[in-house]
Amino acid sequence: MGASDVQLGEADKAFHFVLVTAGPDLLDWATLDALYEAGCGDATIGHDTLEFTRSAVSRDQALCSALRDVESVAGVSVVRIEFGEGLAERA
Repeated sequence: MGASDVQLGEADKAFHFVLVTAGPDLLDWATLDALYEAGCGDATIGHDTLEFTRSAVSRDQALCSALRDVESVAGVSVVRIEFGEGLAERA
């Protein structure tokens, strides 16, 4: 737990979701590097998906921060958000 969590009196929780993207292949080395630099080091990346388990105070905060990070990469846009169990087996 970080110092800001103690000040707020709230603990971060882990939220699991997948962002489905349009744009460049996310597994292209340049795009992978850009995603990492943008703050997506907590995502498992596929050709057009980023599967996050992101810690935050709320689901909205986790989702908004992930959307901001992903869409800061040139050409990448989020077209769908998926929640639920078994997301890794998405076809």
